Amino acid sequence: MTHRFHRTLVALSLLGVSASTGAQSSAQSSTAARMQQAQRALATQDFATATTILREVVASEPANARAWNTLGVALRRGGNWTEAIPAHRRAAETPAVRPLALYQLGLTFAAGKQLDSAFYWLVEAKRTGRMNMVTIVQDPLFATLQADARFASLMPSPEELRDPFVEPTKIIHEWHGEATGDQFGWVARNIGDVDGDRVADVVTSAPTNADGGQRAGKIYVYSGRTGKALWTAKGEPNAQLGLGIEAAGDFNADGVPDVAAGAPSIDKAYVYSGRTGAVLRVFEGERQGDAFGRNVGAAGDVNRDGFGDLLVGAPAHNAAGAGAGRVYVFSGKDGSRLFVADGEAAGDALGSALAGKTVNGQSWIVAGAGSGGRNDAGRVYVYKGLDPKPAFHIDPDSTSAGLGGMFVSMIGDVNADGVPDAYGADFGNNAKGASTGRIFIHSGKDGRHLLTLTGENAGDGFGIGPADAGDVDRDGHDDIILGAWQFSGAAPSGGKVYLYSGKTGALIRAWTGKVQGETFGFDATGIGDVDGDGTLDFLLTSAWSAIKGPQSGRMYILSGAASGPRR
Repeated sequence: MTHRFHRTLVALSLLGVSASTGAQSSAQSSTAARMQQAQRALATQDFATATTILREVVASEPANARAWNTLGVALRRGGNWTEAIPAHRRAAETPAVRPLALYQLGLTFAAGKQLDSAFYWLVEAKRTGRMNMVTIVQDPLFATLQADARFASLMPSPEELRDPFVEPTKIIHEWHGEATGDQFGWVARNIGDVDGDRVADVVTSAPTNADGGQRAGKIYVYSGRTGKALWTAKGEPNAQLGLGIEAAGDFNADGVPDVAAGAPSIDKAYVYSGRTGAVLRVFEGERQGDAFGRNVGAAGDVNRDGFGDLLVGAPAHNAAGAGAGRVYVFSGKDGSRLFVADGEAAGDALGSALAGKTVNGQSWIVAGAGSGGRNDAGRVYVYKGLDPKPAFHIDPDSTSAGLGGMFVSMIGDVNADGVPDAYGADFGNNAKGASTGRIFIHSGKDGRHLLTLTGENAGDGFGIGPADAGDVDRDGHDDIILGAWQFSGAAPSGGKVYLYSGKTGALIRAWTGKVQGETFGFDATGIGDVDGDGTLDFLLTSAWSAIKGPQSGRMYILSGAASGPRR
């Protein structure tokens, strides 16, 4: 998930701005377009333009509570907090918008240094049970509010954080981020056995951790058997190391799997020894600003020389047009370039997501173009071997909003034909309203469609993770695990993770987060049987959890056993 995409989704929800599609009258369509213009102005901090647009909207539609609420935000951010107050009060008269309006009213009083009133209205917003207060970390007023002793009352309590799931759940391991804003658990992956104990180990990242400087980023490797930290690596200032991170396969042919991590803000990708954490090789983008390293991954031994090869995406590369994007495969043996594929048109962002797999000498590369395809709604490209001509595509449907923009994979063998299958996710898909989320699986053998799965509700953000669960129910078909990081059925943005049968698409089980802002299912993948009980276990994250402060993040290995003690 790109940082921008996440923040845009949350910002829209906090402003009460709907991005849903569907039949609208001409007047409604015009209003929606004006609201979008105002949102774009807010995103670029052009508060005067946003205010002008929104005044026009509320003048023509006095009952438009969402417009009133967004006008209040524009006024506050533009320095006119006193005039923002009546705008938010007007919005709060509408029940559907009231939680958002109360939240923004609290922030408006904070902007005027009226902290007693600020906390009164923020607590009222929390009491509605419909506001994720953890996102307050994103507001410029966060530091002011956090310094007040009353801030703790807005966050989940220690008791709530100790009991995060609705369903009976056995937690095998749990790890926490180090500080507010780290986003620990941004990506989490099974990297294979790096410590020689015959149990798969884990890598995760905190791309905004500041140990190496502001937004330097950090990666962590843990033992799957014991949960012990094996090694860590810090980025340099503003690198955002770990925004892309994956298993690298055995890159240096020493018999131990390695780790690949991108630092796209400085256009670099690193390969680390899985054994020691030492840097084995550094790759650099062709041009500053390519977002080289936004995604990285293992291709397997594509050229069959005994060394695992590396995938790197550069979704802002301009060779085929501004922002068309580019995907590379580099040799694990000598670092040479083995494969290059470019986006089809300007703005496609090929390399938004990447994955590869080599099975029985056959290699596949999967690359997402989150803004490619029909109506710029995304497209997934599947290549075989080192042929830069795609073998087939996964195309968007009528409700797609960014297919392949964050997650793709050569998932396991879903249809049991001996060949891994291709998966593409679109967690912004509008199937049941804005950001419902939807995923598609196609045959790795011939590209035909096998399965589509869709989220439960608008706003859920269903379709997070590489989806690779393994054959959980032992029916010969690999199964599918998916996160819905914004699911709010048990708590605002509590999140949910679903395990589906690969054979039938039926739901096998689910885990539901019941802590506000936990974003459980921020990433979701299989990890194998780490506790030796004969069932497959799962590596799942909550990167915006408030466990060590807002958006500090946490990560779990949960038992695949049908039920059991929570700890």
